[in-house]
Parts: sequence; C-alpha cells; structure tokens
Amino acid sequence: MEPEPERHEYKGHRIELRAREGREVRAREAERDEELELLIDDHPVRYGQLPDGLYFLYEYAYDWRDDLTDLARRFIDYRERADEIRREHTPGGGA
Repeated sequence: MEPEPERHEYKGHRIELRAREGREVRAREAERDEELELLIDDHPVRYGQLPDGLYFLYEYAYDWRDDLTDLARRFIDYRERADEIRREHTPGGGA
C-alpha cells in the first residue's frame, strides 16, 4: 500500500508530493532517485537532486533546497514575480 500524498496550500496554489505510479515509470525514475512526483496545481514539475542532497527544479535553476515543498513555494513566488514584471512591461499592462 502506497503512502498518502503530502498536500500543502500556498498562496492559493496546491503543492502535492506523491509516490510515482506504475512499475515502468518507477524503474525509469529510480535511475535518478526520484521516488516522489511533485505537482503544483495538478501539473507535474520536474526536479532533480544534486550530489549534496539539495533539490532543484528544471524550470527554476536559481535556487536549491533540502526540502522539496519549500522549493516549490519559492518557485511559486518566482512565477508570481515573473508574471508581475511581464504585466508591467506589456503595453497597456501597467506602469
């Protein structure tokens, strides 16, 4: 029996860590020591682990953390800030 997924809410976003499904997926991902699947708002987020144990996200290589949930929170903050900057620099989008 697989453990229950770990779920967190952060700024209106849902972060979920759950066991990967399926033997084929498990075998392929086991090569990279990724036993958990990270989802933000039900979308999978690819991550890896550095030799020193810190996690990184493929879409967010600016920060590394020893806690995957904390890293997901930082990624949400980064995306919100990037969207804010994009809106400010879009014609008719703000400042």
